[in-house]
Amino acid sequence: MAPHDRAVSEPVAGRGLLLLLVVLLALGGVANALRKDIAKGFDEVAHVSYVAQIQREGALWPDLRALRMLDPASLVPTALPNYLNHPPPYYAALARIGPAIGSDPGALLALRLINVGLATAAMAALLLLAAGLARSRFEFWAYAIPLVTIPTTLALNGAVNNDNLAILGGALALLGLQRLLCGASRAWLAAVLAGLVAAGLAKFTALLLVGGCAGPVLLRLVARGRLPAAALVPAAVALALSAAPYAVLLVQYGSPVPEVPGHLAMMQEGAQAAGWDGARLGFPAYLLNFAALFAVQFMPVLTEPGPVGTVALVLPLALMGLSLAGGGAALARLGAGRPHPLDPLAVAGWAAIGLVLAAHVRFGYLNHLDTGWRLDAYPRYYLPLAGITVVACACLLAGLPEGWARRAILTVLAGGPIAFSLLGAPLGG
Repeated sequence: MAPHDRAVSEPVAGRGLLLLLVVLLALGGVANALRKDIAKGFDEVAHVSYVAQIQREGALWPDLRALRMLDPASLVPTALPNYLNHPPPYYAALARIGPAIGSDPGALLALRLINVGLATAAMAALLLLAAGLARSRFEFWAYAIPLVTIPTTLALNGAVNNDNLAILGGALALLGLQRLLCGASRAWLAAVLAGLVAAGLAKFTALLLVGGCAGPVLLRLVARGRLPAAALVPAAVALALSAAPYAVLLVQYGSPVPEVPGHLAMMQEGAQAAGWDGARLGFPAYLLNFAALFAVQFMPVLTEPGPVGTVALVLPLALMGLSLAGGGAALARLGAGRPHPLDPLAVAGWAAIGLVLAAHVRFGYLNHLDTGWRLDAYPRYYLPLAGITVVACACLLAGLPEGWARRAILTVLAGGPIAFSLLGAPLGG
């Protein structure tokens, strides 16, 4: 029996174990929030600056071109332009919920702890996803470990960053889709749609990833009578809500991801400092550079990896290879008319990732041609669909009999991420 052919309610990881894992992940996020340097990592100064400007000006939908940065040491506003071009909902919510940045000494920690809550909820959803995929305790660990030890995700836990909301949205959507495909209650549609809205309110790439994955799966469920046609009504409402911020940005700036002065200046100055401004790569050379940078940035560190760290990159790449093989197996079964229950999710997820990646490369290359900038290869954009990696691996295993090959794949899934963390990317960043 394939792991996703069984009843989704069958326990493979007790509630006590799941709760313990969630608590440990939350404590890790709190520790990160207490010790993190705001000037290091994934643009936390820019995100906090966005929140602070909304608090100062009171406008819940500020002009993105007028956003300014805070000084990271004093949290005092400066004249430097902010390079973020995300819609305001995430930042406006933090501005209303959290204390005033700059006047309250605990404001930054409070905002970070809110993000710990978002990240912990995402991890809990991913653990439930792993439990739903597995038919044994060993399989649970094999699916759970790759999801809860992603170095970038752990580094983001405890930082003010809209990626935390995007990851939560994707995790909820994947969990709901997995449950629906496995025959659980239609109430799980609410998790899918809530995840879609959360992803859309966070960032455009998350909307494309989650919407591109969830849309085809939901349409398939309706076409096969697994969901009523009436389910398309709340789905359309959720899609409209998640896409609304980008419709506003399109009207305001002519693009759902407008170019802002701070981003353009960052690319120009960065390219000049690196000596890239006087030369341009051809597309094949840029593609190779993009792929190399993408692999290196699996590690949430600001330094070049050493020899051991470079060799360790084979581990996440092997996991991606297994997942892509699972996606290929799922596609073949779909084409033959003999799909396993989760095959549509694996195919839709990897298709959404592929389409967004193609757009990402094109966007990055255009930036390179304009400015010389070469550092647009960010794997964290794809974290909202991180769960697809293990969903597709489960689809790969569904076609294998019991035996050494199956055990070897599960061992790689469970042990590879831990080895990678120890060799190249310490847990928690």
